Amino acid sequence: MTFVDTGIMVGALLKSHPEHMVCLAAIEDSEQPFTNAHAIAETFATLTGFYKVPTEAATELTLSLEDSFAVEALALVDYKTAIREARSRGVMGGGIYDSLHATFARRKKAVQIVTRNPSHFHHVAPDIKILTP
Repeated sequence: MTFVDTGIMVGALLKSHPEHMVCLAAIEDSEQPFTNAHAIAETFATLTGFYKVPTEAATELTLSLEDSFAVEALALVDYKTAIREARSRGVMGGGIYDSLHATFARRKKAVQIVTRNPSHFHHVAPDIKILTP
């Protein structure tokens, strides 16, 4: 099972993205790819914010992700675990969001996390293989 991070989804969705083909391949080549609903929201935010994709198009693109892999909401236990482990993992500020992704991936028994930001995951998921396409 492979947890797919936000940056991979954004790259796969945007044909104009410089890493479009490698991000798309990363999803297609992953065994049992999955993500969480928070990463879906981050994808929408990145598309409409950073990339200035019109809301209607970003909505269609973001919601189409469900066709490519499983999406599940974070559970309260994921938040509690990530917050409890924050100090021991050196998590502060916005780093809690990647810690939440790693906690969710761990709970779902992910073998690997595929991301464009490996440094965000090395300290919060040392027990999971981190891949960068």
